Amino acid sequence: MASSQSRTDVVIVGGGPVGMLLAAELAQQGTAVTVFETRTEVDERPRAGTVHARSISHLTRRGYLPSVRADDIVRNAGMTRRTPFQFAAQPVLPITAPAVEAAPIAGIPQARLEAAFEHRARISGARILRGHTVTAIRHGDASETVDAVAEQAGDTVTIDANWVVGADGARGPVAAAGDFPTRTYPATMSAIAGLAIAPGSDAPPPGWHPTPSGWTLHNPNPGGPARIIAMDFSGPATVRDVPGTDEYVDRLGAVLGRTVELQKISHLTRFSDHGRLRTRMRDGRLLLVGDAAHVHYPLGGQGLNTGMQDAFTLGWRLARVSSGAADDSMLDDWSRSRVGVAEAVVANTVLQSRMMDPAKTDLRDAVVTMLAVPAIHDAVAELISGQFQAGFQHDLVVTENDGTVHTLAELLSAGRYVAIRPDVSAPVPGAERAGRISTVPGAERAGRISTVPGAERAVPGPVVVTGKVTPEQPWVSALIRPDGYLEAVG
Repeated sequence: MASSQSRTDVVIVGGGPVGMLLAAELAQQGTAVTVFETRTEVDERPRAGTVHARSISHLTRRGYLPSVRADDIVRNAGMTRRTPFQFAAQPVLPITAPAVEAAPIAGIPQARLEAAFEHRARISGARILRGHTVTAIRHGDASETVDAVAEQAGDTVTIDANWVVGADGARGPVAAAGDFPTRTYPATMSAIAGLAIAPGSDAPPPGWHPTPSGWTLHNPNPGGPARIIAMDFSGPATVRDVPGTDEYVDRLGAVLGRTVELQKISHLTRFSDHGRLRTRMRDGRLLLVGDAAHVHYPLGGQGLNTGMQDAFTLGWRLARVSSGAADDSMLDDWSRSRVGVAEAVVANTVLQSRMMDPAKTDLRDAVVTMLAVPAIHDAVAELISGQFQAGFQHDLVVTENDGTVHTLAELLSAGRYVAIRPDVSAPVPGAERAGRISTVPGAERAGRISTVPGAERAVPGPVVVTGKVTPEQPWVSALIRPDGYLEAVG
């Protein structure tokens, strides 16, 4: 058995899509980051595949997805796009998004996102240690660092870090090592999902299908195995192990009320409507994101989307705190904000689960009726799509005096603050929070590295652009955070 020890700024425990995205965000900021992940390869199990409007906007601002072109932003200002969606398996909740953003919804498999984030993290300098299982997190109240201990094939790796982030699921070691109060909603049902081919006429109906004991979901795939889920509302599961093929076939048959022939069964997983959220996502030098912080009934990819938004909003903050450019109270503010988001997301999934219970059709009918009220419908749609989180700056165009054209999505691609002003004499609101603005000719757009007074190391100042903004905004000048939210306006 061999052992090694090293040091880094941030350790991330868990290399799913949320952990890999956070690693990419930190590495882009110049933060030394190491990821521990037990799995040796990307997780190909059929999981979330729906990316919602706010997450799509984040992804365009880092270049993972194409953003709207400048001329289309000008042309589409004030318009919206609409995509059909469901609430508790009812097709009653179209999702809209401003037409200056890429789309209200995109279908992207979770495995593809994880692979893209890992690639970005690696090329940005993150250290990715797959096949390593974290066995201990050692820290104390007065400690200035945290030790993360992992094992691979009997060898032990210990990394001393300033911060450790748990992106390792509901029962990971980071949450267990810290004080993270929990609010829980007990499970009332159980489900098994997998990939399979149903070749006969007895195949589950396509789409969502209600039965006297639950629901099935079948996404037919002419090219091979399809995602098939059996949701049983007769009671919660009593085990957490990986289901076998016989149990999967039996559960699907029980829910449908008839036997179904299945072939090429693979990637089986078990889930329920158990809901849990941490009412604090930071404890000293430990932080939680994604399923480690909030877990719930997996409907419409809300867990994946909320986790990605955790990563986008945490990465730049943690980088600044780790560098000494910001006080760690910034992380407490982040925790309070994200707990509020998680509370809303978990609450709506609890409601959807209760609505899907075959014994509670009266509740389902009542909520569907309420969703016919436009104000209620729009509020719920924005909750599902992540757009209920206030302060986000939608994409826009800045045209400089020399005719140079920028979109906000392009300006944010470097992961830095963006300052927009109408002329060089206009002050940048809140600039002291973003780092010193260089006065060297040509440096504003290039984003010179500048040292914030009192910082332990240099941090990038804001990218500053001067010109006319289209479409017209309710502000004259603005400072926009690296995650796309407004910091200050003038």
